[in-house]
Amino acid sequence: MSAQPIHGPELIPQPARTPLALYEAVAALMPGRLPEMTADQARAMTEAVERQSLKPLLRFTTKWAVDVEIARHPETLAELHRAEYLANHAKSPEERKQQAALAGTIVNAAAEAVRG
Repeated sequence: MSAQPIHGPELIPQPARTPLALYEAVAALMPGRLPEMTADQARAMTEAVERQSLKPLLRFTTKWAVDVEIARHPETLAELHRAEYLANHAKSPEERKQQAALAGTIVNAAAEAVRG
């Protein structure tokens, strides 16, 4: 792994943590995931109404902001996919743990970046 978990050139600037800005970023970076995002947003809105709380919407925007942060950096996205693949196909528990830890480090760094 590189010294910096999130690295490489950015494809787009970091979007605002709003549903519309994140939707536009997902459309630009990972259009195949738009149905998943739309379904997540509908679930978050339903839960927010049922609980009379903004927390489900904040979880939704945080989750998608993290996914976008990783996707903005193709090298980091490739590194995450590689770590996930290797964790799922590891020949030993130790290798699985090491690759899962690498994937976690990448996701945690992206979460930190969006908290800014």
